[in-house]
Amino acid sequence: MEQIVSENGSVLVVDDNPLIVNVLKSLLGSAGYQVFTSTNGEEALDCLGQKSVDVIICDVMMPRMDGYELHHKVRDKSELSHIPFLFLTALSDNLEVHRGKEIGADDYLVKPFDPHALLAVVRGKVARSRNLKTLSEEKYDSYRKKVIHTLSHEFRTPLVAINTGTELLLEQQGRLDGQKMLGLLEAIRRGGQRLERLVNDFMLMQQIEAGIAAKLFATRACPRAVAEMLTQFVEGKSAGLAEEGFSIEFNNLCREAEVMVYEPHIHDILSRLVSNAVKFSATSPTHHIEICAYMQEQEVVIEVRDRGIGIDPAKVRQAIDVFGQIDREKLEQQGGGLGLAIASRYAAINKGRLEFESRSGGGTTVSLTLPVRQK
Repeated sequence: MEQIVSENGSVLVVDDNPLIVNVLKSLLGSAGYQVFTSTNGEEALDCLGQKSVDVIICDVMMPRMDGYELHHKVRDKSELSHIPFLFLTALSDNLEVHRGKEIGADDYLVKPFDPHALLAVVRGKVARSRNLKTLSEEKYDSYRKKVIHTLSHEFRTPLVAINTGTELLLEQQGRLDGQKMLGLLEAIRRGGQRLERLVNDFMLMQQIEAGIAAKLFATRACPRAVAEMLTQFVEGKSAGLAEEGFSIEFNNLCREAEVMVYEPHIHDILSRLVSNAVKFSATSPTHHIEICAYMQEQEVVIEVRDRGIGIDPAKVRQAIDVFGQIDREKLEQQGGGLGLAIASRYAAINKGRLEFESRSGGGTTVSLTLPVRQK
C-alpha cells in the first residue's frame, strides 16, 4: 500500500548561500513542507537538537563545519541517524560525488537542480525517514517491554526467595531444626547467586555496547593454541559439572592450530554454552557434553554438543537478541535472556561467529567458528 506523506513534513536546509536557501525554502514551502535553515554545520546541529526533522539537504563547502563533518556527526547520534541526508553542491566532479556516496549519504544532488526532481527525492526520503522512525520506535517499545519483563520477573523471583527465607529464619529462630534452617539458607544463597548473575550480565552488556570489550580484544588479544586453551577450559569445568551429574569430554581434531583471541572472552562464551547445555539437558537421560574442535578451510570450529531438548534453528535470532528467550512460558529456568546475546557479541569481537543446529537423535550443537592464525 502506497504511503501518503503528510503536508507537515519538515526539511532542514544547510547552506551558506542566501540565494540557494531562499530558493529551496520557497520551493519546499510551496509543496507543504516546514523548512528550517542553517548556514553551517554547527547551526544545523543546534537546530536538530530542538526541531523534529524528516530530511536534511546540505551543501558540502561551508565555513566552520562543512557538510561531510555534519554528516559524520548526524550519523554518530542514534536519535538522528535515521534522517535521510542529501548533499547539494555545485561541485560536479565525479570524485566528490563518489566521496559523498562512500560515506553513506542518501543522495547527491548537483546545482543547478531540477525543482521537480528535487521534490520527488524529498518526498521519497520523507517517507523513508518516517518508516525508519516508526520501526525504531517499535523496536524501542519491544526492547522496553523485554526490560520490564526481565526486571519484574528475574529480579522479583530471587528477591522473594531471599525475603521469605530471611523472614522465616527471623520468626522461627530457635525453633527450626538444623535441616530446615540449612534448606532456607540454601534457598537464600541460590536467590543471591541468581541476582548476582543477572547484575553481572547487565554490566557486561553495557561494557560491550560501550566498546570496552572491543578495546580489550584490540589491546590484549594474543595467539592461543586451540587444543591447550580448550583442555584448560574442560579441566576447569569438570569438577563442577560432575557435582551436577554431568560429564564433559574434549576431542581435538585440529592438530596445532592457533587463533588470535582474548582468552577470557572465549572462556565466557564456552561457559555460557556449557551452562545452557546443562540447563536444557536436565530432564534428558544423557548427561554428557562434548566439546569438539576441528579445522574447516581457514577456520577452527569449536562445537559444544548436548543431548537435551534441542533448539529450533528458526528461533535462534530470538535467542541471541538482548533479553531474547525461546518458549519462556515452557522453560522457566532460562534466566535473564542475556547469555547468548553476550556470547554472540564476544564471538563477533574475536572475529568469529556462533551457529546453532539441532542434532539427529535429539540435542543441540552450537558452533563457535574462529579464523585460524596464519603463522
